[in-house]
Amino acid sequence: MDALTLVRQDHRRIEELLEQCEQLAGNGDRHELGVLLGQLLAAIRHHIDQEESILYTIFRERARRAEVDLAPLDRAVEQHRLIDRLTSELTEAGSDDTTLKAKLTVLAEQVRTHLDEESAHVLTAIEDLIDDDTLIELGHRMELRDRVIESRRQLANVIPGGRAGRRLAAVLGGLAAVGTALLAVLARRRRPPPPPEPTGWRRIRRR
Repeated sequence: MDALTLVRQDHRRIEELLEQCEQLAGNGDRHELGVLLGQLLAAIRHHIDQEESILYTIFRERARRAEVDLAPLDRAVEQHRLIDRLTSELTEAGSDDTTLKAKLTVLAEQVRTHLDEESAHVLTAIEDLIDDDTLIELGHRMELRDRVIESRRQLANVIPGGRAGRRLAAVLGGLAAVGTALLAVLARRRRPPPPPEPTGWRRIRRR
């Protein structure tokens, strides 16, 4: 799947979680709200990390060479920093429902502004500047990164805690994901063996 499709999927996921959290804030089950807020903050962090570590990096390089205006990208990065700060404040809001709802409202406003502006300006510019093959390759890198993170998370649940345990889980998770990616690459590169030459063709070639 190409990188822009993955980013737009993230947008839809974040929008859905925002709506669900807003419906529960202040008048819903606190435990259910806590679960949804955890999912929302994880989705926002995932969105920011994927874009800045992979998609934004290659776009900035291509845009500089093509002398494309980088102001929308810089604005998007600034919005990421603001959103990151607001998610931290929401996490620290405590059990006060009024405070929690107010901070969620501010976060939702900033996130929706960012998603709208990013879709209208940054993603459009990326689509115009970066070719389809590169976007597909970037999408593969994003998916690989997700597999590494998920492998580490799963291993962390079964490996004893502590710094050494976390380090071991990170290494093993990375190796597992890389191995999966290598197998996928090898599978794409395999070619069927050439068909045997007809007997008649061999006879003609020997003459």
